Amino acid sequence: MEAVAQCDVPVAILQNRIKAAKDPKQTAKLQNDLDKLLETRELIQQTVQEIVKLATDSEEQAERILTAKQHLTERENYYAAVEYFRVQCFDWHKQKQYEYALHQLSAFVNLCEERVPLTRIKEAIDQMSKKLKK
Repeated sequence: MEAVAQCDVPVAILQNRIKAAKDPKQTAKLQNDLDKLLETRELIQQTVQEIVKLATDSEEQAERILTAKQHLTERENYYAAVEYFRVQCFDWHKQKQYEYALHQLSAFVNLCEERVPLTRIKEAIDQMSKKLKK
């Protein structure tokens, strides 16, 4: 059995259920569930990337923020940004498929560590929240 990253467990479970399904209707339902899950994950990832791009000064800074693994020292701003993101965009407390958003939070660590102002991060979140609600 292969090791699976924690954030990929729901995908692996659905893929295994699809392989094991005997009934075509069950297979179709499971495939639909998998498609929705992957679509939601893609939406979350694209939303976080766009928030970073909107909140930063350059493509280089955005790329650095999206790829770096910085240590969190700016806790107050980070918690405020993450809570705002959760409430405005993807509330992982209310919808299970939004739990993938938790795996995107390193971008907010990096935004805070780069000293991007919290107001600017919130403005970027607001812009993306409006797009999501359309």
